[in-house]
Amino acid sequence: MDPAVAPRPHQRNAQTVDDSGTATEWSTLLGRMLEDLSRIIRLELQLLEARLVPSLTGMADRAIAALVILFAGVIGGSCLLAALILLLHEWMKWWQAFAIGGVVAIACGFVVYSVIKRPPAATETLTV
Repeated sequence: MDPAVAPRPHQRNAQTVDDSGTATEWSTLLGRMLEDLSRIIRLELQLLEARLVPSLTGMADRAIAALVILFAGVIGGSCLLAALILLLHEWMKWWQAFAIGGVVAIACGFVVYSVIKRPPAATETLTV
């Protein structure tokens, strides 16, 4: 065996370690560790807030815009239905005009529902 690579015997330190000094070192290390951990958690929460707030704001804006469009469509549809009923009343009795208006409204509802719930178009793959 090469003497330069030969293992050296481990020598213990002859000095005794004071238990109170070790306890204060451990308490200091533990305090620093907890302080660093709380700082990391605080910074991660700030980062999460910085990412989450714009996303939630955008979602709320889109939801409000969708509700405005929905209510405008409902009000516009109601006005068109009332106009249809008043137009039909020129030639028919009121109950007949309302019946035809109701059938038109239900038919429009079914058309819109079928358009919304239609399954997405299947993408065709070319096999060579």
